[in-house]
Amino acid sequence: MDQSASVFGLLDSALLVSFKPSLKADVVTFPKTDPEFSFVVAQSLVTSNKQVTGPIHYNLRVVECTLAAQVLASIFRLKNPLPKDESPLGSSLRGLHDAYFEQEDEIADNTQTSLDVFQEQLRKLIQMVEDYLPQEEGYTREQISDLLGITVDELEEKYTTKVPVRAERFHLRQRALHVFTEALRVQQFMDLLNSKDEDPKELGKKLGSKLNDTQESCRDLYDCSCPELDELCEIARGAGSYGSRLTGAGWGGCSVHLVPANKVEAVKAAWKNKYYSRRYPNLTEEELEEAIVVSKPGRGSLTWKVEGRSTV
Repeated sequence: MDQSASVFGLLDSALLVSFKPSLKADVVTFPKTDPEFSFVVAQSLVTSNKQVTGPIHYNLRVVECTLAAQVLASIFRLKNPLPKDESPLGSSLRGLHDAYFEQEDEIADNTQTSLDVFQEQLRKLIQMVEDYLPQEEGYTREQISDLLGITVDELEEKYTTKVPVRAERFHLRQRALHVFTEALRVQQFMDLLNSKDEDPKELGKKLGSKLNDTQESCRDLYDCSCPELDELCEIARGAGSYGSRLTGAGWGGCSVHLVPANKVEAVKAAWKNKYYSRRYPNLTEEELEEAIVVSKPGRGSLTWKVEGRSTV
């Protein structure tokens, strides 16, 4: 994803990057608005040491998403195993998505379906997760083994040794809901940018709402936010941001905010007064300036051909 954004990025444009059936980047131009949109990145200054926390954070989410896909495949009585893909454990919720509708709706290749149909499929999957994975408290190894029809030892060997984790319960419902609702939000965000009928004054609010929904999902369903990121987002919204969310893997790092150009300074001032000065009073002015970056979508990497030279 990051590499695709770096290569395919265009000025004043967003990218819809997809990997099925192959890598593709669709350009979506940001409309001209008054005031213009700005993206402001704020560093929480919280470091997530993934080598230490991986078994309870990043690695655990990989295992939970794969287990959710396998459990749902069993519940839905899919006739064939989930398709192998490049995910760390070889199968994924996207693979479940395609496999389910290819079987139930007799679709030859679901990766070729239209975006409208794809969105309807996501809505159906969201409802099915709510119906068939009801346990908010999570699922034990024994419960998952029963659902998959394998022993606990087989479960451990197949799913928790390649990607080591530490957990008594696996939150399959929440992880699947986050993945499917976030996929739907991406499509809806693109639809908003492509719409010719949206009132420019309302567009920022609608786009921002999608960012806010993602932050809530990251906090409540995927559990990859942290108090500092939550606070940065809350402060920004209070100072005029249309919408705010974490960016990257989470558990620290950066947040990104869609801000009208005439509110950028107010948002920056609010962070300095309510976040950085309180949590990090010893920051130098230089460090503070580096913690906040005002940005706009720009061009990706380029190849320059120098006249008169045949090699780099």
